[in-house]
Amino acid sequence: MKEELQKTANWFEEWFNSPLYEKLYANRDEEEAKQLIDLLEKTLNLSGCSEILDLGCGRGRHAISLAQRGYRVSAIDLSEEAIKTAREKTKRMGLKIRFEVRDMRNPLPRKFDAIVNLFTTFGYFARDEENTRVLDSVTEMLDPGGMFVLDYMNSNKVKKTFQPTDHGRFRDISFKVHRYISRGSIIKDIEFSGGPIKGKKQYSERVKLYELDWFKKEFEKRNLQIDHLYGDYHGHRFDPESSPRLMIVSHLE
Repeated sequence: MKEELQKTANWFEEWFNSPLYEKLYANRDEEEAKQLIDLLEKTLNLSGCSEILDLGCGRGRHAISLAQRGYRVSAIDLSEEAIKTAREKTKRMGLKIRFEVRDMRNPLPRKFDAIVNLFTTFGYFARDEENTRVLDSVTEMLDPGGMFVLDYMNSNKVKKTFQPTDHGRFRDISFKVHRYISRGSIIKDIEFSGGPIKGKKQYSERVKLYELDWFKKEFEKRNLQIDHLYGDYHGHRFDPESSPRLMIVSHLE
């Protein structure tokens, strides 16, 4: 068990910088990202000059969609490769987004009208104390009355429906996926082989399985008032048994 925790302790540092990450998730739905931003626009009622921070922006899907609608967007991510890709995409599109390589736990010395943390980019750390530091960072960067949106998996449904094994290939590279639950986290071990890979290359993902009650308690401690709960990107009501997502829309009191 100790070896397992050590193996996945800082999994995001290596995995998110790997070119294999981009290959595995190359087909993420851009239309889905736009659908999510549509819902946020209706819910947040932000003005066109609003300052928005995309916290854990990855390759920039959501930050770009926000910028295309006229918002002033900043975005941070720990992965240098992700930020590099996001900057290149933004430059090609003629958009202005302020990207920065930064740990979510370390707040920027600026305030924002809204902060979004989308597509389950929360719960990456093994200890609860490290994950709640992300929430502390959020409250430090929000203006009074500022909005915080956390888009997370529905952990209750994940526990019941996750697929233990999966496999596939892209071009001449094969991959195998093994999923399991351990110590309150869903863990995904990914093994690549073939093509330019010598032998086998392995990575792991781990995300804490926090449920709504945990978020309610932690938000209340930080004066984050929950305004809306959505279960999908269409804006349907959150159902802990069936909803694919848990989206929490809140504001700082």
